[in-house]
Amino acid sequence: MTNLFKTPKMPTAQEVAPEATAAQKRQEERLEAQDQQQARALAARRRVRRTGGMRMLLSKEREAPQMGVQSTFGPMP
Repeated sequence: MTNLFKTPKMPTAQEVAPEATAAQKRQEERLEAQDQQQARALAARRRVRRTGGMRMLLSKEREAPQMGVQSTFGPMP
């Protein structure tokens, strides 16, 4: 009858299944990789904002950068 009123004890590390600790380690590694990937994505967004992206209006890659954006879709005169 005294067992009814005793609080249960926490299992020790040796009693915990090794699969549970391995699963926890894999989860931590997965979260770490996800954090690194999010940090790289944030850095890429900041870099693009700072430099203006690849298609700047006065880029050297455009044929006539001084012409700007055309209002018609036809060929340039």
